[in-house]
Amino acid sequence: MNKIAKILVLIIMCIGLIKCKSKNKLIVINQNLTEEPVIGRLTLEDTTILSIRFPNRLGIKNNFYFEKSFVKIDYNYIEPLSKWRNLGIQLYEFNKNNLKPISTTGKKTILSKGSLSFIYYTRHFVDSTKSTQQQFKPYIEKMLAENKDTLHIGTVAEFKQKHAALFEKLTKGDSISIQFLDGKKLGERITVPVEW
Repeated sequence: MNKIAKILVLIIMCIGLIKCKSKNKLIVINQNLTEEPVIGRLTLEDTTILSIRFPNRLGIKNNFYFEKSFVKIDYNYIEPLSKWRNLGIQLYEFNKNNLKPISTTGKKTILSKGSLSFIYYTRHFVDSTKSTQQQFKPYIEKMLAENKDTLHIGTVAEFKQKHAALFEKLTKGDSISIQFLDGKKLGERITVPVEW
């Protein structure tokens, strides 16, 4: 085999190895609990909790040797009430220890071997049954006493401890989906289960 043929075989083998490497290893998505507060919201009638917003930290690492951009982050709800009303998520970046709202659909670029970190808030709608709403009675009373329609009700870890069955019902099977770009066109979509 001549020298050129050996080089071509070597190049083809390298390309094959690169293609075999999982895309999920080249883009790594991490999720971690945050100390940002869970937020409860009252209905317009101020008698029941309408929705609960859960915060989570999202980290995206780019292990490619070139920058990668994405345009959309979707939260995929499984619970029927939230899925039917799907309002997506609210996305934030840190700005001097404060959360700054950013677009979930705007272009975001991760440099080669770089990463981006966000906080996102989900919007889970809660049914108005007596058994569900009874769990929120202290929160509702506090909101009414303070004349508020929203209230910080602890962290996700605290909510999971106090309302484990409800948290499981609202979040079980949910996923995060990120739409990457391939040049100027929509490219690969990576979907991972939500981790709390």
